[in-house]
Amino acid sequence: MHPDRTQPDRPARVPRPRPGTARRPAAPSGPVAALVDLLLPRTCGGCAGAGPPGSGGWCPACAAETGPPYPLRVPGAGRVAVAGRYRGPLRRAVLAYKERGRRDLAPDLAAVLAPAVAAVLPAPAAGRTDPDAVWLVPAPSRPAAARLRGGDHVLRLCRRLEPRLAATGLAARTVPLLELDRRTRDSVGLDGPARARNLAAGLRTSPAAPAGVGDRTATGPGRTRSAVPGGTVVLLVDDVVTSGATLRACRVLLRRVGVPVTAAVLLADATAPAAERSTAVPPAHPAARR
Repeated sequence: MHPDRTQPDRPARVPRPRPGTARRPAAPSGPVAALVDLLLPRTCGGCAGAGPPGSGGWCPACAAETGPPYPLRVPGAGRVAVAGRYRGPLRRAVLAYKERGRRDLAPDLAAVLAPAVAAVLPAPAAGRTDPDAVWLVPAPSRPAAARLRGGDHVLRLCRRLEPRLAATGLAARTVPLLELDRRTRDSVGLDGPARARNLAAGLRTSPAAPAGVGDRTATGPGRTRSAVPGGTVVLLVDDVVTSGATLRACRVLLRRVGVPVTAAVLLADATAPAAERSTAVPPAHPAARR
């Protein structure tokens, strides 16, 4: 299970939709309905309302409850942007996707995350163009958790984000550079220092990393040759930020192996207190807007 996994969901009141939006009616239950929803997803991951078969897992009302993305101050994690606060429809959708088998929500959550990506890309200006490439580096899950979920949920999210960014002209590529040792503990119940120690013991570069990553040939005192092609933006991607331990650990290890992280983007902010969050801002870059 991912080191920043949050506690299991609790019953929550579904908020009223904003003016001009309407929630779907409650989805029918039963084995036949479940099979139809598996083949042609129509149940919203945020409010459990039902639309026509194949209408997807994110209704307009829940979309209206989420965003805009905002920058988040996470000590030691560099530049961070999140799609929304970990509550309401976004919280329920993330939990359904991550813990309850709703893998069909990956495209919808990629669409939710795309504006956060746009928020951390530099705004085009005279003499400056879009990056040559964007590397999406997923924060890794524990192997046992990934098996239970039918695969690494953040890796799947990154791969669904690729075509959305490519449609805006950004050459996005998912690059799974990191992995967790199978002995890494579940982070639920661990405080910040314990999470950091847990990650320090279990986080490592993946054997599937591209050639050149991990080349520690020195270029000067304390320096490592960059393994990233020139003009490439490296984005660390995760689902939820709680203590920031995962972001810090991944950033440190990637820098050590020659992969400087430009920024981190996440679906949901579960940090506390809320007063530490920065004021919401619209994306600076026109790409990947919803």
